[in-house]
Amino acid sequence: MIGNDRKVSAVDRKVSDGAKLASQPEPGSSLYDPLSFEVRQDPYPAYRRLRESAPVYFCAERGVWVLSRYDDVRAALRDWQTFTSAQGLEIGEFVGFFGKGDFVQLDPPEHDVLRRVLAPRFANRAMAGYEPAIIAIAEQLVADLPAPGVVDLADTFTQRLPLLATCQMLGIPQSDVPWLVAGFTEMMRRPAGESTIPDRVRQLRAELGGYFADQVRGRIDGDGASDLLGDIAGAVRDGTMPPEYVPGMCLMLMDAGMETTAGLLGTIVHLIATGAASASDMLDADGGLTNSAVDEFLRYDSPIQWLSRVTTADVTVRGQTISKGSRVLLLYASANRDAEAFPDPDRLDLNRNGARHLAFGDGIHFCLGMPLAKLEARVGMRALLRRHPQFTLSGEAVRFPGLVSRAFHHIPVRLDAPASVG
Repeated sequence: MIGNDRKVSAVDRKVSDGAKLASQPEPGSSLYDPLSFEVRQDPYPAYRRLRESAPVYFCAERGVWVLSRYDDVRAALRDWQTFTSAQGLEIGEFVGFFGKGDFVQLDPPEHDVLRRVLAPRFANRAMAGYEPAIIAIAEQLVADLPAPGVVDLADTFTQRLPLLATCQMLGIPQSDVPWLVAGFTEMMRRPAGESTIPDRVRQLRAELGGYFADQVRGRIDGDGASDLLGDIAGAVRDGTMPPEYVPGMCLMLMDAGMETTAGLLGTIVHLIATGAASASDMLDADGGLTNSAVDEFLRYDSPIQWLSRVTTADVTVRGQTISKGSRVLLLYASANRDAEAFPDPDRLDLNRNGARHLAFGDGIHFCLGMPLAKLEARVGMRALLRRHPQFTLSGEAVRFPGLVSRAFHHIPVRLDAPASVG
């Protein structure tokens, strides 16, 4: 239950005895640190402990509150007036990292104005227009795989497909794509335990932001190119958004285009490679992923593990008062493993009706790129599994060192000779 001086959440249910336990650990102990190496490797045991013994928890190491139960996370996501995004979504120095123009870190009315600049490109009806280009990218990536042999599918496929697709939607010149992808990938690395911004990351942010500003500036007086950078240029030209917002908006788009889809594709590839999932159980008659399989992969191992908010008023959650001005982590991935929302939540069930998951958030900040992420997953896995219906892990899989994401940095697999494609 979440409540504050202005309103009470619609979530109003009996709180179990376990949920009434004190939200603070014993002195010298810690139930959860979002930046620890152990949590990065496997966060789900810690999430379970939080849900069972401290669903409203204060992480003293980071000075943040943590919500881990489905109903609490969803209620906070829907109550943007109390849980504001306008003071950043991460922690430490990475709060507000992309800068002005990142409308994910804004609230209405400015959030709504900037979101409308991009929304038509990400509508469900627009996806059919992008599908041929994404198919071409996916099939080329798969055709380039050195098979038979050992290949890193994270580097060559699960990270590369969404980045290349995003660059194409933005309208990045082909000659600039390798530099942009390499620089952005380096900029987004977050070593475990660190919440400060290294000088190299600041440099890359400035370089990449400046590049996008130049690209948009060149389109403002141009022919109105039919791509995302052209849409942004049009918004600057007609006064919808100021030019200083361009770098932040473009960096946010690159990030949104990479993290969720790369995490989703990596999860699927890794589960197949380790034998935890069978390709035959997840495909429809056309060889693409079923809707239920896509949603279950998103629920089972959420690509975005958490984002934070800041309270604008004192708020009570399960009897615990969180003071105004507190930063609160909303654990999407923990909410998606809550047994009260998803029976037998630690079991991967590709036929589960799991569409209620929170992998894309909820409320006004629900992920604009959801249709695109699902399209890329369906198209990408169809291309991969048509040529390589089976593959096995050939070494240690390594997670990408992101602060909130759960993508893979390396997934070494052994591929057999490709199957013939008719």
